Amino acid sequence: MQSKFQPMLLLTVNNSIGNKKNHLTVESLCQLFSKSSNYTNVEKYALDTIKTEATSQELSWFSKDYHIPLSKLKHVLSTDLY
Repeated sequence: MQSKFQPMLLLTVNNSIGNKKNHLTVESLCQLFSKSSNYTNVEKYALDTIKTEATSQELSWFSKDYHIPLSKLKHVLSTDLY
C-alpha cells in the first residue's frame, strides 16, 4: 500500500490532535499561514503545537517545499493567539 507524502510539520501537528476528524491537510496547513486572525480553536491548537513541538528543520522544509517564505511562517507563529 502506497500512501501520499505528508510533510513532517503536518505529521507533528496531527500527531498532537487526538480526534482524527480534526486533523489538518497539507492545504489547510498552508492556508493557516496565510491567515492573520480569526483562528478556529483547532488552528490555534495547531499553531501552539508548532511553536512548542516542531523543529526549525521542519519549518524550513515546509517553507521550501510549499513555497511559503520562512519569514511569513515565523510572523504567523509570533502572533498572540489568545
